Amino acid sequence: MKTQSRLARKVVLGAMATILTGGLSTATLAADYPNKPIQMIVAFGAGGSTDTMARIFAKYAEEELGQRVVVVNRPGAGGELGWVHLANADPDGYTIGLINSPAVEVYPFTREDTVGYSLDEIRPLANVITDPGVLAVVADSPYQSLDDLVAAVKDDPESVIISHEGVGGDDHLAALNFAEEADIGLSFVSYNGNAEATAALLGGHITAFEGNMSEAAAQIQEGKARGLAVWADERVEAIADVPTGKEQGYDVQSAASRGFAVPADVPQEVYDTLLAVTRDVVDNPEFRAEMEQLNMPVNPIYGEEYVEFIHDSHDRLKALWEKDPWVEQ
Repeated sequence: MKTQSRLARKVVLGAMATILTGGLSTATLAADYPNKPIQMIVAFGAGGSTDTMARIFAKYAEEELGQRVVVVNRPGAGGELGWVHLANADPDGYTIGLINSPAVEVYPFTREDTVGYSLDEIRPLANVITDPGVLAVVADSPYQSLDDLVAAVKDDPESVIISHEGVGGDDHLAALNFAEEADIGLSFVSYNGNAEATAALLGGHITAFEGNMSEAAAQIQEGKARGLAVWADERVEAIADVPTGKEQGYDVQSAASRGFAVPADVPQEVYDTLLAVTRDVVDNPEFRAEMEQLNMPVNPIYGEEYVEFIHDSHDRLKALWEKDPWVEQ
């Protein structure tokens, strides 16, 4: 396969350069990489938008790498358990992981006394998807707009229960931002992934689903759910009938960024190989077509630019936290 040969040449040339500069052990590893299956950790349950994206990406990455890419779901604590596994994995390039922003950045300070990883223990590789937030209710809900929901909460604060994936995640922060804009309090329940939350919404266990457009779009398009707002600057084509929060007087913006990371000490040559593979997958028209079909907006950010994106987000959100900590809900 031409792509594999191109990548192989890159690795071998990189290895030769490292040998010449004295890094024999790293070069040997890079020259032989990959020679066995690669594990891809997904920090959320099967069937959700993160898991779906991971499995499709893995299919195309296998073609580039010439090795199997095995998706392993490690859900729990809003993604934290999976990221602990990623941070503690051997830095040999045979374990990579999906990271979800902003959750991956905020747990190190919102859970400072208990969190099992730090950002210094993982190295961001590339962002792939940026997925706008959506607030939705079931199709037969009495709530037709954000104002309707706000009025219900003001009348009976315990009558509205909204889902999220974990304190500090994009959906949780979006709901808190909405509550602040509306000057209301909200009741929350958390789930290990949007798939669980969607099932809870359709089953009548919660009032509203706060999640990502890619997860909500199918339910809205099929008439099973009604979108009350998309938290973006403009309406989204896939659910064009759903107004933005701004249109309704609530200036809320939120999106989930989904990308890849590796353990921090992965050799540079291996990191570069994985980065090249990621670029090739993202540039593949077939991959992009699958993402478009699933309403997942492709928004690549590569290498050091992505590292800066994650760390800048951490610093900005930590400053907000120190000013006004989010309540554990």
